[in-house]
Amino acid sequence: MWLLLLILSPVLALKTLEPSPSASRSGRVPIEGWVDVRLNHFNAANTATFPMRYYYNNEFASENIVIFVGGEWAISPGWVRSGLAYELAEATRAGLFYTEHRYYGLTRPTEDTGLEFLRFLTVDQALADLAQFIQYVKSDAFEAGQFRQAKVALVGCSYAGSMATWMRLAYPHLVDAVFSDSGPLHAQEDFPEYLEVITEAIKVQGGQNCLSSIEEAVQQLTLLLTTSEGPGQASQMFKTCSPINARSTLDLATFFWYGITETFAYLVQYAVPGDIPNACSVITNTSVANPVQRLANWITAQSWTQPCIETRYSEVVATHRNTSYTSEKTTMRLWTYQTCVEFGWYQTTTSTRQPFLTTIPLEYFHQMCRDFFALNINENLLRAGIERTNLMFGGLSRLPDKVVTVMGSHDPWSPMGPNVDHQHHLAPVFVVPQISHCRAIRPTGDSETEELERTKVAVLQRMQSFVTGIDSGASELRAVASMVIVISVLAFI
Repeated sequence: MWLLLLILSPVLALKTLEPSPSASRSGRVPIEGWVDVRLNHFNAANTATFPMRYYYNNEFASENIVIFVGGEWAISPGWVRSGLAYELAEATRAGLFYTEHRYYGLTRPTEDTGLEFLRFLTVDQALADLAQFIQYVKSDAFEAGQFRQAKVALVGCSYAGSMATWMRLAYPHLVDAVFSDSGPLHAQEDFPEYLEVITEAIKVQGGQNCLSSIEEAVQQLTLLLTTSEGPGQASQMFKTCSPINARSTLDLATFFWYGITETFAYLVQYAVPGDIPNACSVITNTSVANPVQRLANWITAQSWTQPCIETRYSEVVATHRNTSYTSEKTTMRLWTYQTCVEFGWYQTTTSTRQPFLTTIPLEYFHQMCRDFFALNINENLLRAGIERTNLMFGGLSRLPDKVVTVMGSHDPWSPMGPNVDHQHHLAPVFVVPQISHCRAIRPTGDSETEELERTKVAVLQRMQSFVTGIDSGASELRAVASMVIVISVLAFI
């Protein structure tokens, strides 16, 4: 299933794919529903609304509400039939919902994604959508008021995990508990740490020889591209869609971004055990003498580099200027806009602790923002937006109460999220060694390591405690203590 998602969305690890759910554990067919929410929650004079899509599984619906928060993707019904949110709904006797983020999937607030309409694409508006959705589910208009007194738990991964955490901060009267898996909380313009984590993951899981081979290949490739015949040779080796124009700095950055670093981004960000060693077996295969060819052999064999690698910056711009919701690049256009005005998170090569030299400068992304949208979507707007995001939500300054966070140590997004230094007694943080992105939202019994499995169990216990007010761990200890007392009494009879 991961493979299918990668084929469907072959570019830019700036965004996250919808995590693929495990096999269904529910016998219920989820209900697809729609609810009208406000287009602009912060202007009382604007009464326009649009239909927001969601899925609902009422299998355990009794007392509470669990919402699996949708991110920068189209939602699918699998996540209300399996996963840790499903298990939490079972444990807390909750109705399980999956909400779709405005502008993504079939939740389309405007006629297209032209710049004049994108002013309503902000995290503030998306959080307010969730707030209105919660109010709706807790009203008499939904299931005859079944959830009027319900406690509400949110579950999300990646950006959706960020949203879930920020909901607890912005709407604590509506949200009682949150589980965030891999959610970045600190907005940052230049994000070189992303490739640093990729480098560490390759070194640990694939070996120093693999990392050295990648570095040697990139060094030789950059030199090859400076020769008269080199661009043609590299184009053939890496199966580019058109010959590489080595005279264009934007085209060169596009080749290294789409062709090289993004391929490693997908490898590490979505890695399961064996993925990185398998890649390294090709990259270090000494039966192929040329390290550049070894690198090309692996990259061109990946599903997401098919049928060819696009190196023409002008072509990338043209496809991302398409404002139709049905455009192949709509999701990336939308998410890129959010990064340009609110978050940054540009995965550059400005750090020396990575093997890709200086092939992708920060200015490449600045240019992308201007060319995809407009000249005024520039660095000044970006920096003001990042400052506002961190001011509004606090970055990593303090986690809200009743938020449980999991980060994987080999998740490239982890430097922008909390670690154990940020936790407190009402906001535990679990950092799981050698785990990648969004792996803790998957169900128990479907874990790559024993520590990840233990972490999922701990998350469920803490979330159940936050929702119900009953400490399941303490209850178990009390039960054991009672048994010991009974046995001791019996021993004296």
